[in-house]
Amino acid sequence: MKRRKINYSKCFNLFFAIAVLVFMTGCSGITPTTPIINSFLVNPTSITAGESSNLSWSVTDAITVAINQSVGSVASIGTTAVTPTTTTTYILTATNTVGSVTASVTVTVGAAFGSIDINSNPDGAKVYLDGVDTGFITPIVLTNKSAGTHTVKLELYLYESKEDTTISVTAGETTFLNWALTYATTQNLTLQPGAEGKDAQVVEGDPDTNYGNNTYLYVGYYTLNKLRYRTYLYFDVNSFLPADAVVTTAYLKLHQYGFMVTGSLSIGLYQVTEDWTESAITWNNQPGSSSDAESTNSVYSITDAWISWYIKDLLKGWIDGSITNYGILLKPVNEPATNMALFDSSDYSIAAYHPQLIIGYYIP
Repeated sequence: MKRRKINYSKCFNLFFAIAVLVFMTGCSGITPTTPIINSFLVNPTSITAGESSNLSWSVTDAITVAINQSVGSVASIGTTAVTPTTTTTYILTATNTVGSVTASVTVTVGAAFGSIDINSNPDGAKVYLDGVDTGFITPIVLTNKSAGTHTVKLELYLYESKEDTTISVTAGETTFLNWALTYATTQNLTLQPGAEGKDAQVVEGDPDTNYGNNTYLYVGYYTLNKLRYRTYLYFDVNSFLPADAVVTTAYLKLHQYGFMVTGSLSIGLYQVTEDWTESAITWNNQPGSSSDAESTNSVYSITDAWISWYIKDLLKGWIDGSITNYGILLKPVNEPATNMALFDSSDYSIAAYHPQLIIGYYIP
């Protein structure tokens, strides 16, 4: 029988290949892997501004471990406190020679809220917060207000306003305000212009005649010639009254020097809705006016008497701009009337008898 010849070259190559494989798998026989992040947690997950949350983690098989958002390099196992001012995501990165792995957690930052408990003496004051009318009056607790500094203002009719721009609200707490309001000092203003005043009568029987320089103002119906008479007046309120004035009273006063026929006459005061000039107004071009009287008063067959009409609401509208000041119209409540009253105008020779607008007000 013939012996087979052994190929030693092939045996050597096989042995070498096995040795290289063993060397590459390492002495332990386990292939190296990327790092393992066992855990990366945050507690609590939601905070309010100014509070802190804790990050905790556990990592194995890592050469370096780092967390972003300026936390930096950390140990493989650890904890750290963070205080973000806004909602923030934290990313942990673990690295070795094989590669890197990451994990992330998010801390939600909500607005911090507190309350403001507001009381005043007397109560019933209108409450403003940061310049906005809250729609509430004292006493009131304003809830869910962001932590920080606020402005609170109270307004109450006939009292001085009270305001504080440094009201501090702390999250989860209540700020208490107990304010005593000061009674306001009332002042009086009388507008009584001379010849520069703006007033005039218009006459139905002379529809194109201007009576701007007449010394008298007629209101009513003259039965002898069956003519209607109306009177227009204007006072430049805003030039004399402080812009922040709060009106408490307002009266138009006219000096009655005569009365045609006998009995009484109910005269209404109406808001004028269009512009006019003293030197040009006539019956035919007289401006428009409101359909309802702002105020009414009755005059009688007497002389040397002061007749007044209460116009507080109209005057307040002129001041705050909700009503354009075109002046006022005086005419009988029911036209044609059977009587007529005569008043002194701003062109009358005795200045003390000129029309007056008397205003009571205070500065809040």
